[in-house]
Amino acid sequence: MTIGIYDSGLGGLSVWRELCSRIRAPFVYFGDTAHLPYGDKSPDQLLEYFNGSLAFLQSRGCRTIVVACNTTSSVVLPRLKHLVQLPVVGMLEGVSQAAAAAGKRRIGVLATEATVRSGVYARTLEEALPGAEVLMQSAPELVPLVEAGEIAGPKVRAALLRYLDPLLTQGIEALLLGCTHYSFLAEPIGELVGGEISVIDPAPAVASRVQEAWADGEGGKGTDEFWVSAAPERFRATAELILGEKLPPVRLRPWGEEGS
Repeated sequence: MTIGIYDSGLGGLSVWRELCSRIRAPFVYFGDTAHLPYGDKSPDQLLEYFNGSLAFLQSRGCRTIVVACNTTSSVVLPRLKHLVQLPVVGMLEGVSQAAAAAGKRRIGVLATEATVRSGVYARTLEEALPGAEVLMQSAPELVPLVEAGEIAGPKVRAALLRYLDPLLTQGIEALLLGCTHYSFLAEPIGELVGGEISVIDPAPAVASRVQEAWADGEGGKGTDEFWVSAAPERFRATAELILGEKLPPVRLRPWGEEGS
């Protein structure tokens, strides 16, 4: 069986990478690059994008869907997940597990504007870790930087400092990466926050949850597919740059087109 992975763009590749290290199964990756960034979109827009992307992944034979997008996981899935007949795993499934493993009580969360507005991450962490203090910080410049292939350098450092400083001055003990794009900025983030602050990436915990659910259905690896809704060659070039590995050809599925 095939696992579908959905994100607004490149960020979900951090989850795909984790899944590949755990599960022998074919993956179909869909990046909705025509609409990125998702952080400034309304809940209704995000719902429309998810429904269309889900239909496409189903048309490619996917029987499990991984929503490797924190914005969609926090804004759309709480409204819709119970209506989707396929197994769906979102990023929230790994947030509590990863935060609990870190054992910290004052947690900063770096996320998109839509994720921060939803309040879902704060509620999830506060419920999972009673007594913990959760401090949210939106970081709208980071996704465009990663999508441009900029994961290091002065521009990245300056943007990170703007968003990290308010959290650091409040004495956070851990920093949760609340967007899959931010996984590709883990190195400069770690340098800026220092060794005493834990940097929490939920992607490995999410991949572990999918692995547990997939244990009985695991089969041959097969061939992975990569699709986007705009600019496939740019996506492939930037993906190879930030992953440090070659990808197969990335195919175009224009937004609104049915099936494959």
